[in-house]
Amino acid sequence: MYELPLYTIEKTSISGNKHVKIEDFKTNLSSLKEVNKPYIFIKLNGYLTIKRRKKDSLNIKEAKFQLFKRQPEVLDTSLVNSIRDKISRYYSSIGYLNSQIAIKIDTSINNKVKIEYVISEGLPSLFTKKDTLIINNPALENIVKKFISEESLIKLNTRLSISLLKEEKKKLGESLRNQGYYYFSEDQIGIKLNDTKDSTLTSISLAYKIPNSNISTTNIQYDRLFRIGLVKFNELHLELNEKEEKWISQSLNTNQLKRIVTFKEGDIYAANRITQSLQNIYATDQYKSVAIKFDTGATRVNPTIDLIRNDKFNISSELGGSVFRGIPGPFITNSFKIRRVFSVLDNLEFNSRIGFEAQTGFINTDQTRKNLELNLTAVLNLPTLYIPAYFSKWSSNIIGSQTQFGLGYDYINRPEYLRTNFKLFQRYQWRKSVNKYFQLSLFDVNIINTNYPLTETSTSFTSYLESLRERGNNLYRSFNPSFVSSIIFQYNYRSFLPSNKLVDGRSFQIGLESGGTSLNLIRNKRIAFIENLFQSNQELQFYRYLRFNLDYRKYILLGPKKQSQLAYKFASGLAYVYGSENDYQLPYEKNFFIGGPSSLRAWKPRRLGPGSYNSFTNLIEQPGSVLIESSLEYRFKIIQFLGTMNGALFLDAGNIWNISYPGQLSVGNWKINSFLNEIAVGTGIGLRWDFDYFLLRLDLASKVLNPAMPKNEKWVFNKTSFSSVENPIEFNIGIGYPF
Repeated sequence: MYELPLYTIEKTSISGNKHVKIEDFKTNLSSLKEVNKPYIFIKLNGYLTIKRRKKDSLNIKEAKFQLFKRQPEVLDTSLVNSIRDKISRYYSSIGYLNSQIAIKIDTSINNKVKIEYVISEGLPSLFTKKDTLIINNPALENIVKKFISEESLIKLNTRLSISLLKEEKKKLGESLRNQGYYYFSEDQIGIKLNDTKDSTLTSISLAYKIPNSNISTTNIQYDRLFRIGLVKFNELHLELNEKEEKWISQSLNTNQLKRIVTFKEGDIYAANRITQSLQNIYATDQYKSVAIKFDTGATRVNPTIDLIRNDKFNISSELGGSVFRGIPGPFITNSFKIRRVFSVLDNLEFNSRIGFEAQTGFINTDQTRKNLELNLTAVLNLPTLYIPAYFSKWSSNIIGSQTQFGLGYDYINRPEYLRTNFKLFQRYQWRKSVNKYFQLSLFDVNIINTNYPLTETSTSFTSYLESLRERGNNLYRSFNPSFVSSIIFQYNYRSFLPSNKLVDGRSFQIGLESGGTSLNLIRNKRIAFIENLFQSNQELQFYRYLRFNLDYRKYILLGPKKQSQLAYKFASGLAYVYGSENDYQLPYEKNFFIGGPSSLRAWKPRRLGPGSYNSFTNLIEQPGSVLIESSLEYRFKIIQFLGTMNGALFLDAGNIWNISYPGQLSVGNWKINSFLNEIAVGTGIGLRWDFDYFLLRLDLASKVLNPAMPKNEKWVFNKTSFSSVENPIEFNIGIGYPF
């Protein structure tokens, strides 16, 4: 009978850790990554390990494929003490300098060992910001003072962290390199704890010392200011001959490259400008390799930029799909890019996408059909912002700027209608940092046409639009031939990189749009040659409107171990038509909609509102001109099973409304004294299954307050059930988080 070795470790545990997760210990302390399994597993594993070796008569041959390689761990007090010391050092590194770790070893049960590390964390050590500077160069001292007051990562009363001190040194070093100190290194910075001010180590002040006396060598030019010298560009070509391959350097002197390089001769050296320039060159997609070399003189840094071109042509294709209500929706996208069409830095890109997307019926959401969608675009990308010279100084501080001109064609084939859209657009795109993205379109022109096939579904749809028209609702105009031109500005900010992981952070998006601006210069507000393009008995619609939308999201990690998250979203929008020529109607795509898997989940997609409008007799999408929407979701970890399985509790609220215009009859108008009583509220529970490469989301949602019900019957939560007519549970499936 197989017996485990004497004093085999049965279990290793940690207690008293109020502010540190077990996963953090295992991640940062290699000795704790492998925690022993329960006794039965240990014995079985050890037995099978021995059995595998006995396949060889000498007991030394091991199988190539080993399932049972782990050996039983035997008590080693020196290793136990070593782990205790590592835990202590780890606590010190995260700001618990007064922590104490005790060890409990239990050998009383059948010679099996249980080890417990008992932690007393003590009070954390907090930064006081009463710091000392020891710097022998007055210019450097002034820069460091300004950095500590304006840019420092260390904030008052935050907990000491060794990793934060390293980040502080790195950021300060970058700041000095960005202000002309080419040879400065973060190693020149010493940041030490000044324990003379508080012997209890609960209040921490720092001492910044430059140069750092703890390094063996110091570059004597670390505090010398440098300027940019002569800038050169070399394009490298691979030359083949019978004996060898070698790179041949060809000197370039191109004004286009100089436009996207953000430094010039005579400027003070700045490392961030060098990085920004390399990013701008890569953003053109013209070069597969970009490298920069420096030749330094007494006070000058002379940069040489070596470039290796990308191929002139590039073709890519992608096949994918989605699933909606169990119905697959395949699609295929293709891209063809031609580089250096009109200059050395532009490219022309052709894209196509064809898909059979599964969607609910426009009127009857219980029906699901595959709808054909085709998109074709051609875009010319130019490598900088082509703007008046007056703004050139402002544009020198931006990253990855582009000017785009494009043509597009969209085709949608639904049972209710066939819709086409010809597009002509221009865009400016740029970034101020990795977190801030801007887009400005001076013209975005769409010529939209809708045809109706001779089918029962299409006839029902047009009949419904006609019934709305007879009741004063001019939604039918949104499906007439249309000319929509607009000026659009968008700003996006995100403090974190998108992923499925629970993180702290926030995002903000704002959009401004002016539609039909140029029509204000025409007396009859119509363009004759555009009207002549349509041979239709339907009136061509021209629109003039203003549109605003805002989206703010906040994510907060909760609990001492940061394993749960509170996510919050607030979105709002307003679209105002100032032209009466179309009975104050918006283009259909410019309306706001609410309800669905990523909106108010207790309502069907785009079916809520407007206001307290009761749509019992139809299920058509409900557009609106005013949007208020908010969601609060608590996300928490459940188990690890083929990934991370998280749960969610959520509360959604919001609605859309129409705007009252002179002489127009419409339902669900926004009124300041009544809109709060028309806020819809839904709640529910959800499951998020994170497989790393994608996240599957399942939500069950129920209405709490239904604004479409009579005044004293809006509370419908008590009528929730799977079979309820008044308040059925909505089941939502999606990919990724709802927000």
